[in-house]
Amino acid sequence: MRGTRAAHPEPVTLPSEVNTMLKSRYIRVGLYLAAVVMPAGLIGCSADVVPAHPASPTRPNTTPSLSGPAASDRARALLLPYDRYELTPGDLATVQAAEDMLMAACMRAQGRSWTPLPAATDADPPNRTRYGVIETAVATRYGYHQPPAPPGVAARGAAEAARTARLTQADADAAFGKARTSQAVGGCWKTAHDTLRKDVPESPHDILDELTLSSFNSSLKDSRVHHALSRWSTCMKKSGYSYASPLDAAADSEWQKTDRPSREETSVAVTDVYCKEETRLVEEWSGVERGWQQQFIRERPDQFRALALAKDTWLYAARAALREEPHDS
Repeated sequence: MRGTRAAHPEPVTLPSEVNTMLKSRYIRVGLYLAAVVMPAGLIGCSADVVPAHPASPTRPNTTPSLSGPAASDRARALLLPYDRYELTPGDLATVQAAEDMLMAACMRAQGRSWTPLPAATDADPPNRTRYGVIETAVATRYGYHQPPAPPGVAARGAAEAARTARLTQADADAAFGKARTSQAVGGCWKTAHDTLRKDVPESPHDILDELTLSSFNSSLKDSRVHHALSRWSTCMKKSGYSYASPLDAAADSEWQKTDRPSREETSVAVTDVYCKEETRLVEEWSGVERGWQQQFIRERPDQFRALALAKDTWLYAARAALREEPHDS
């Protein structure tokens, strides 16, 4: 029977781009950080158009998946105008689930099995770390280090790794194309991806990268943000910490020396969150950036309409595919 794994299978190889896409995990680093030196824990992320795929089954991950805290209400309430035009992590989870479902149908048509992954409904909101750590639960456990994925996302990742480890070479070739003939991803994944994208119009996505950088830089130069940062710095000094901004606190070289946060790091991070709340820094900063983004949108109505249409079309196709999910009798 097709898809049966031998007792001692040969190592399975996948197109090299599969592993590259795993590293991306649908994430493109927010370019507004290009002008600021910040550690991974402060990297804000926005959606990429390249989806993720499992790593090569030659080295399956057998380590139990750890999960971090789901986003707080405070983090989920932090929204910006550009979110309307960019696929959020939650949107991308929808696209990924739809692609997975279409891949299952494609694999079944070839007499192969493909178990769709569990839904991840707790993907991070788009701006959870845009202004640094803003949640006490995160600061207490991880300081400025990057937390593990939320529980549902982590569970999906573990299921993906387990599914990948079960693939035979023939299954891998059918799913992602033959690694020996091309570095590009093909197979049922490409069929699924192209199906969802076939009606998505072209859009000036690069402009959103540029304007995201512009709005962040503009907010940093605004006097209202300067005053808010000054209040935050004064608050931190009351606890014995001397930093000009949360960016400086997060970029402290001491935190980069260990894989796990020290007691000092978590203490600074918890104080950072407290001072952000006391001075309303995030509200002030996001309010200023919100104004800049609204201005940029007004100045480029045609480009942003195209971005909205592309996003809506892609999501509509993904949601339609999920509604048409076949049920085994």
